[in-house]
Amino acid sequence: MRIKSVLYYLGFFNIIIFCTSIFNLLFCYYFNFKINTFSYLLTSFISIFFFILSKNLNIKKKDLKLNDLLLFVILGWVFYPLILSIPYILGNYANFIGSYFESISGFTSFGGSIFFKHLTLLDTPILIWRNFTQVIGSIFFVLSILTVLGHRDINFFPLKFITKQKDSFLFEVNFFRIFFNTNYAFLILFLITIFLLNFTHLRLLDKFNLALTFISSGGFLSSDIVISSNVEKIIFSTLFIISSLNIFLILGILKIFDSYFFNEDKYLLIFYMFVLLLFILFYRNINFSDLILLTSSAISTSGINFTGTYYPNLTFLCLSLTFFGGAMVSSTSGLKLSRIMIILNKIYLEFGKLLAPSSVLRSTIFNSKEKITSKDFFICVAIFVSYLLFFCIYSLFLTYENFAFDQSFITAVLVMFNTLPSTLYLENPVQFNLFSDFTLAVTIVALIISKISPLSLLLLYKYRSLK
Repeated sequence: MRIKSVLYYLGFFNIIIFCTSIFNLLFCYYFNFKINTFSYLLTSFISIFFFILSKNLNIKKKDLKLNDLLLFVILGWVFYPLILSIPYILGNYANFIGSYFESISGFTSFGGSIFFKHLTLLDTPILIWRNFTQVIGSIFFVLSILTVLGHRDINFFPLKFITKQKDSFLFEVNFFRIFFNTNYAFLILFLITIFLLNFTHLRLLDKFNLALTFISSGGFLSSDIVISSNVEKIIFSTLFIISSLNIFLILGILKIFDSYFFNEDKYLLIFYMFVLLLFILFYRNINFSDLILLTSSAISTSGINFTGTYYPNLTFLCLSLTFFGGAMVSSTSGLKLSRIMIILNKIYLEFGKLLAPSSVLRSTIFNSKEKITSKDFFICVAIFVSYLLFFCIYSLFLTYENFAFDQSFITAVLVMFNTLPSTLYLENPVQFNLFSDFTLAVTIVALIISKISPLSLLLLYKYRSLK
């Protein structure tokens, strides 16, 4: 195993954490928030230290094998939140478990917070830092999908159905190309989001924090925001939908990075419009703009309810949209529409063979030239089963918090899909500040596993056991 090579790439990614910590440090000095500047200074020092250290590693070959790739992803989801938790710990906002939970909640774009009842007591820099952790995690998630989890040998994300050409087999080439293009994409999306939010009544700080939340499909808010204007609801809904599409769609339109077909996004929009039409037909008593806002928040796996109203009749349908999630190359969670389509296509193909053995059926999705193989189908089903298994295990742990069955069930589903358990799904949102340290630790593990896919742990164990 090439540990040095893994550390090299892990260290390089720290440059993003360094930049965000410097931003917070400058913000503190400019607006005279000097009480916790040392925590951001230390974070910037640690992140740049690991960056410089990785650049000076004596590595003859920087390429990684399959087990190295999986180790890179797993260590990233554990290591980076530790650095990002430093401002919470040194600022005495919470103990280590609480700080690490807040950090991992942002890094996975989950959005559950131990500061549920005390947002107004938090200073502005730490609120900005919370939202920055969502974007950093989203960048790493997209990077993980395209360089590791979408690798043809791993195939947890079936990228072959949307790519125009095969990526280089060299991890080093893919890593740096995708790293910079992902940052470009998030920067452009941030600017577009800020522009659209200027048409709302929100103050500048809320616009900034919300923009970070929208582009990362996260669940963190810097203040209690409830909107009543139909125009603002449409703007928010549009931003949710944009975040659920391929992150490189905007770069493809601008001809900056044109390596993907975007048929998947067309199918996703068609699916969303179909579901929205059903909602409109069966829930005429609910305001149209509310329906759009609630369903778009669900399909983006954000889970934020900006209407401030709980609709019990929509719970199951919103959970279903969360289950599907957005596009493969996005910061959204969920099982993903592509995997559902692979499973349905394979079932359709098998039934077609039974009814008409001599017929020729097309076994692909998104009009791709790539065919769906038995391996594709097996991985999609295996991921679904593994999520189901981990959902059952986590819901069992929630019983120790005296949750009612329905609340335990819904919370476990949302945690496994990194979606905020808000009033979009529950009458009373989950208060993680009331969780014991043990349950918070279990939730941290569940959030990490849901992002890297349970199968990655099994695959890593398989390759290690063969050594």
